[in-house]
Amino acid sequence: MKNSILVLCLSLVCLVSCKPQEGENIFSYQNGQIMAKEKFIKIEDPDRFDDSFPEEFRNDVFWHIYQDFNLKTLDEEYNYTLSLLGTMNASELPFFDAYALQIGTDRIFFCQGSRHHLNNLSVLTNNLVSDYYLQVHLNDECFALIFGGFRDWESASEMQIVVVNKNQATLVYDGLAYITAYTPYPNFSIEFVETLDWVIAASHPVGGDYVPCSDCPKHRIWQEGTMLKYTTW
Repeated sequence: MKNSILVLCLSLVCLVSCKPQEGENIFSYQNGQIMAKEKFIKIEDPDRFDDSFPEEFRNDVFWHIYQDFNLKTLDEEYNYTLSLLGTMNASELPFFDAYALQIGTDRIFFCQGSRHHLNNLSVLTNNLVSDYYLQVHLNDECFALIFGGFRDWESASEMQIVVVNKNQATLVYDGLAYITAYTPYPNFSIEFVETLDWVIAASHPVGGDYVPCSDCPKHRIWQEGTMLKYTTW
């Protein structure tokens, strides 16, 4: 009897401890504006572009446009041009150094800075997705864009999430990620780890590969209504 009670207690503890936490909002809506949370900007990058970046770096003399994409909101009231940018005369795709959103007459820049190049999403998602970005509509006038960086052998890629709301674009997430599961919009969800392990291949004792850490925290980001939610377990 005592053994049965002990097994039951251990089972309940496992259910509580193994269950993912309730999701937390990645950002907030305040007076029609998108407000980022500092805790989700995990990569400190002093070279990242922001509104105060020198004007001489905000022109096509310094930057070369590798590729443009036309984006719009669900209600088609707002249209944008997403430009993948680099410093080389010739396109270096699938690698690029920055991206910019043309919103009306304003051009809002974002940049990977010192953490190597940006890349198409094949590296971030382990070939689950090969596009240069993901677009997740949150409501008729607002959507999220997801970008991925180049991966060092020993570390996961950098993942950036930018929320575009009418005439505003805000970086709301920046952290390491190796995506292990992906569900596309309109049921958007990703699961990922931030750490990789080196595993020696059985057929090649001297060779191997970096794979998702098996005993490290797992993370999930998904859409819930007009919000992106985050949890870890």
